[in-house]
Amino acid sequence: MAGLWEFPGGKVEPGETPEEALIREMQEELGIDTWASCLAPLTFASHKYDDFHLLMPLFVCRKWHGIPRSRENQALKWVRAQDLKSYPMPEADLPLIPVLRDLL
Repeated sequence: MAGLWEFPGGKVEPGETPEEALIREMQEELGIDTWASCLAPLTFASHKYDDFHLLMPLFVCRKWHGIPRSRENQALKWVRAQDLKSYPMPEADLPLIPVLRDLL
């Protein structure tokens, strides 16, 4: 979704678990390694777009190896949870902001 800020992650490929997909995407997008044992499911977003329905899990990553860097020429920024509402994000991501704000 060009021009919008998104959480790291992406589509689950056939045969992958959500955790495996997130581990792969974090390596592809951010150049960091993590393990399923370091991921904890927090909540999920359910959103209907015009041409598909998205069910997106949100995980807490408790430990990783490496320094997160943008590997796909996208802007990367660390922000406080309470500041996320100031960034244009996909509609599906918006319900996740209060959950993160309350947790962090």
